[in-house]
Amino acid sequence: MDKKRHQALNFQSMVVASKNSETKAMEAFAKLLPLLDTFEPLVLHISEYSHLLGVAEPDLSAIYYTLRPAFESMDEQVQVLTWEDPLWPKQTKGFAYCPRFLYVLGDLSLLAKPSLSIIGTRSPSLEGLSSAALTAQAIGSKGYGITSGLARGIDGVAHKTALASGYPTLAVIGTPIGSCYPPEHKELQQEIARKGAVVSRFAPSENTQKWFFLLRNRLMSALSLASVVIEDRDGGGAVRQASFALEQKKYLFLYQGSLDNQAILWPREFAGKPRVFIVKKAPDIPRLLAKALEMKASVGKTSCEKEEKPLQLDLFSL
Repeated sequence: MDKKRHQALNFQSMVVASKNSETKAMEAFAKLLPLLDTFEPLVLHISEYSHLLGVAEPDLSAIYYTLRPAFESMDEQVQVLTWEDPLWPKQTKGFAYCPRFLYVLGDLSLLAKPSLSIIGTRSPSLEGLSSAALTAQAIGSKGYGITSGLARGIDGVAHKTALASGYPTLAVIGTPIGSCYPPEHKELQQEIARKGAVVSRFAPSENTQKWFFLLRNRLMSALSLASVVIEDRDGGGAVRQASFALEQKKYLFLYQGSLDNQAILWPREFAGKPRVFIVKKAPDIPRLLAKALEMKASVGKTSCEKEEKPLQLDLFSL
């Protein structure tokens, strides 16, 4: 294994030893960095790791050797990133649940490229499918990357539209980098890895859990300038990402059709909030995003929220 994979293995061993507490592992890892070479095998410094974690040396050693085969068998093309890397996506730093390592297949530069997340239900209407494709076209044609989560439905359409049109696309997945969910998107995931990038925050030794997909959505939002929710049900994953986007001070775009749908409540809970824009058609999104970013740059962060709200009123005159 190369040194970055060994460092990632060491960290993941710390996470498991900390009863899957990334926070505790990160705190201990930060203390170790100035004390020893974290690129070397953990077992060479077992006493230091054991002392900081409060875990018996034999137990920590057993964890390390249990996890090691998954890292050794990871695809050679996988690139491991950590906070100290110059290619680490700086826009993710400081947000809740920011991972310590990322596992990437494909073009690393896409992590830093200005992009928008296109997200929505796994069971979209025909109108939703059309809207997802039009949204991807509108965003990609203005030079933005198209980010999504490789799920069935809206996500799949966003990725496929980007690939068909030659636009850069980034798949943020809710599984380790060597796995695929849903299974029928395996070829799509492989194509994105060749022509765009696939990124995971989960170590290769992890067993995929349902809650991984919410962490995936947090990361997807953090990587993007804005999230566009095409369609979703109340409480759906895309709606949760909408909340994460506002928590992270990102922009959020919703379609007027969602707001008019009386069968769901979530669009009306977001409408009217700062940085939330209700649009009628796909080309409105890059136009309004450019306007919002220009205003943010000119007025500064402190008054940004106060100044953004009038932009929402502009949407209803289109």
